Amino acid sequence: MARYTREQRRRAVELYVRYECCAADAIRELGYPSREALRMWHRDWLEEQRTGIPSTRGERYSRYTLEQRRAAVDHYLTHGRRASRTIRQMGYPSKTLLASWIDELAPGERRLRHGPIPEELKREAVLKVASGGASSREAAEG
Repeated sequence: MARYTREQRRRAVELYVRYECCAADAIRELGYPSREALRMWHRDWLEEQRTGIPSTRGERYSRYTLEQRRAAVDHYLTHGRRASRTIRQMGYPSKTLLASWIDELAPGERRLRHGPIPEELKREAVLKVASGGASSREAAEG
């Protein structure tokens, strides 16, 4: 499911209103959203105009509290820095989510298997192999 920014939703609703609430014309011009989404955004816009309170539709919320995230990061840091162990013991989250929590709450503490390879080294290795100056194994080692 696509997520649209507040600005994209505002633009769509303004076109919808300009085209006398013709969803087909607004969607044809923008290429998004669906007819139902556009009507829902319009209802939200009308409600915002009436009450002055902005809609929270489309805003992300965190499934886990800050305490839960801290507990997972603390477990990771105190139990061998193994993501799979932390996930198994704590019952959440995915490795990707845990990695983002570690980077957020304890920057630089995440254990990386392989450091990032600089683009220049990658280019040199490709040129060596392509020119026949080295085998792919030699280029990977050097």
